[in-house]
Amino acid sequence: MTTSDAQERARASRRETSGPRREELLAAAAACFDELGYAATTVEVIAARAQTSRPTFYAYLRSKDEAFLAVTEQVCAQLESTQLLDGIESLPPVTVLRATTRAFAEAIFANGSLVAQIDNRAGVDPEVDELWSALRQRLERRFTNYLSGLDPATIDPCVPPPQLVSMLSDSIVRGAARLGHAPDEVKEQFITDHIRLTERAVGVTDDARPEP
Repeated sequence: MTTSDAQERARASRRETSGPRREELLAAAAACFDELGYAATTVEVIAARAQTSRPTFYAYLRSKDEAFLAVTEQVCAQLESTQLLDGIESLPPVTVLRATTRAFAEAIFANGSLVAQIDNRAGVDPEVDELWSALRQRLERRFTNYLSGLDPATIDPCVPPPQLVSMLSDSIVRGAARLGHAPDEVKEQFITDHIRLTERAVGVTDDARPEP
């Protein structure tokens, strides 16, 4: 086994264990990508933010691209978790729509500019695109199945659920992503407006809408 082979196997082992040092590096990378953007972020900048060295960075990650991909995985997991509402089957549709819309938008906001950057990088990086597209497809499929399984008397979608879900998904992802560093009142207005849009598009009846 060559020295480079041994180093790569050691690096792979550290990636799999995902210990504290790697998590620190990924947290630093996420902060750098958010504040500086993808192009301006370098391995040196990430290592300095993590208060470590370039050799330590390379012991856990091959490159800036791998760091961005790992950050993308973390963001995708956070976004997916917002849609896992306990007891969803027994909750009124309006409650589900409001809770999941708010949770999803707030998770995007919490990541600053990262979601916008992930969406952009997906257009040029196949690995990022694979992760991002898979997440979007899972979420849209879950939402479509939910709407399709509701009593037709409770909602009146303006277009068939698959098309509706796709449009609502694009609207909230790209709309919220643009507001990652906006004032809180702007973010709150976006959430309020998107909840109203969703309720109208899904066709929730007026008497089914409790006060916000």
